[in-house]
Amino acid sequence: MDLRSELQSIYDQHKKLTPALVVDAARDEQHPLHSRFEWNDAVAGEAWRRQQAHELIRSVRVVYREADEANPEKSVRAFHAVRKENGHVYEPVDKVAADDFTRRLVLADMEREWKALHRRYQDFEEFTAMVRRDLNAA
Repeated sequence: MDLRSELQSIYDQHKKLTPALVVDAARDEQHPLHSRFEWNDAVAGEAWRRQQAHELIRSVRVVYREADEANPEKSVRAFHAVRKENGHVYEPVDKVAADDFTRRLVLADMEREWKALHRRYQDFEEFTAMVRRDLNAA
């Protein structure tokens, strides 16, 4: 069976599909999805901690315009992922803004992400309406 079929089978069995259900099904060493997961707790535990750290870093924001009667507060992430030779690293937003090359790298990533999102949802009329609505509200 292919991946889609395996996932469909899990959905059919439970009438829903969640990551937890997929992991639970794949725990059986005979299950076709078993090999797609890291079962060594020492490795998976560390990966999970890295994911938690990633979420912590992304949660920090810097206010650059305080709210007033006419306008809401404006903020950006305090750290931005910047592509380096060995992957992404987080850099403080003021350093990204001050360095033209780094700023262009981050903007290129933003554009790539926007285009990927657009490709993914462009055929949904509701998506286009949502983007237009939010752009007009900004």
